[in-house]
Amino acid sequence: MGSNSTKAWIEAALFAGLAIALAYVAMPFGEYTIVFALLPLLFVSLRRGILLGLVSGTLTGLALFALKGEGTDVAADILTQAAPFVFVGIAGFFAKFTQRTLNNKRFPNAALNIVTASFFGTLVYFVWALISDIFLSKEAVPAGVSDFAHFLPGQALSFAATFAVSAVVLVLLAKFAPKAYIPKGSRFLSRKEKSKLLND
Repeated sequence: MGSNSTKAWIEAALFAGLAIALAYVAMPFGEYTIVFALLPLLFVSLRRGILLGLVSGTLTGLALFALKGEGTDVAADILTQAAPFVFVGIAGFFAKFTQRTLNNKRFPNAALNIVTASFFGTLVYFVWALISDIFLSKEAVPAGVSDFAHFLPGQALSFAATFAVSAVVLVLLAKFAPKAYIPKGSRFLSRKEKSKLLND
């Protein structure tokens, strides 16, 4: 139990490191951006659950706050760099359902869980990003236009693109490497299910 717990925390840190690296390769396409950094956070949340998903997101946010923050306005740096990543781990709510359906070879159900987890994990990131824009980039808003109406279209497009990419990648991973989602000794599987997994 102790060994599995240690491995889980190490995984959370490693996937946070991967997310930090991917935060530097976000790809802009016109008015929207695909945020690849969410992929490892969504995956570790589905593999290890909501707690370690939140831990991984928090580590990512704190590291990016330290690495990318400008330092002149700490509150602004927290809002733009740290906060959007912290709650991506809510995707881990679907870890149990994803692992059980994959273990029972019910791929359509597993895919639905993964897509739903990706939707909510990505949504919470872009809600924070929108809040950040509204509070910190008012000078970019033309006269006579509300802050919300100005920033919403770009963030909505970025959300849709990032969600689509994340969901497709994670579903394909579940299709071709389902055991990647199920760590040894997973707490989300019953003893009988674990025995079945070992005998596959």
